[in-house]
Amino acid sequence: MAIFRAILGCPVYASAVTNSIVATRDSTRKGPRARQGKSATSTEGNAAARVAELEEELRAAQKTISALIEKAERNSGVGDAMDPENTARLEHLIAARTRELEEKTEALEAANKELRTLTQNLDQMVRQRTRALAESEAQHRRKNLELDRLNRMKGEFIAIAAHELRTPMTSIVGYLDLIVAGHMGDLPAELRRPISSIRRNAHRLKRLVDDMFDASRLESGRIALKRMSCSLGVVVIAVEEELRPLAAEKSQRIECRISDIPPIDADPDKIHQVVLNLVANSIKYTPPGGAIRVTVDLEEPASSDGRAQARLRVWDNGAGIPQSLRARIFEPFSDVNEAKHHTSAGPDSAGLGLFIARGIVELHGGSIVVDSEEGAYSEFTVRLPLVG
Repeated sequence: MAIFRAILGCPVYASAVTNSIVATRDSTRKGPRARQGKSATSTEGNAAARVAELEEELRAAQKTISALIEKAERNSGVGDAMDPENTARLEHLIAARTRELEEKTEALEAANKELRTLTQNLDQMVRQRTRALAESEAQHRRKNLELDRLNRMKGEFIAIAAHELRTPMTSIVGYLDLIVAGHMGDLPAELRRPISSIRRNAHRLKRLVDDMFDASRLESGRIALKRMSCSLGVVVIAVEEELRPLAAEKSQRIECRISDIPPIDADPDKIHQVVLNLVANSIKYTPPGGAIRVTVDLEEPASSDGRAQARLRVWDNGAGIPQSLRARIFEPFSDVNEAKHHTSAGPDSAGLGLFIARGIVELHGGSIVVDSEEGAYSEFTVRLPLVG
């Protein structure tokens, strides 16, 4: 059986088997590495499938050659004597299988090479994108830090400007009130109208300065509440009396519906400011002859383990607020030009009224929401905790 021993020792056969083993090992090693990339391409998957297919064919070819050799040895008996025809046929078959094995081995090596190339390309892409993401994250972090710094500077500027303006404005408004009231002598007839105009605009400017000061303190967390047991209904009545002349100038009706509810745990001055802002907004943006309704009642808890809350609702039949703009009206210095209602964007406002109202309500542990239908009505609802 020298021919069989020659085949077993054939360099081509040995090289093919060795290459297949090495290629299979390389493919196994490269496989997990290739799977590290999250965005592996379909080409790489096809290459891996082809490698597995070639390995299976290689094993089948090796099995066939081994079976042929064993069969030939059994038929030959002891020694190397063999029928020439059978020997030639066997040699031809073995040569064909050997060529097939070589072709499969070459194909397997080519597939492994392609797989290694794809893996290297994928690794390079992953590294590049990882670096790009890291750079983008660092850039966003730097921008956020810069925005925080600018926001702090804006708050500090507003606080300083408002503080410096409050004292002279208080003095100007005070003297103008005394002059208009006649405490400093009678005004000539030709000066009464201009002095009244100056006084009105001075009060407007003072309100702007006060809003800026309150907004800066809210943003910096420097507002301290003087909590006590107080009546929300009493606060509403005081606001209605204060704003009744302003509503009468536009022939508007302010209706108060106040239920007998337990007292709230709140700072009465701050709650007065909230109610004043809401009712003043309704007066400002409701057309002449419109209606404004202020309701105070008790909202029962939604569940057995919840707590009842005091509820304040300010409703008017003004222009309403578009759905897309309702969240923005609570932003500081909001310039919602499209909204014709409750935006505090008028000439006597800095766009801070609702921002301050929401800040004060949330500081009390309450909430404020708005419901509106454009061209029909608007209603602001405030919920505040009760005493105990």
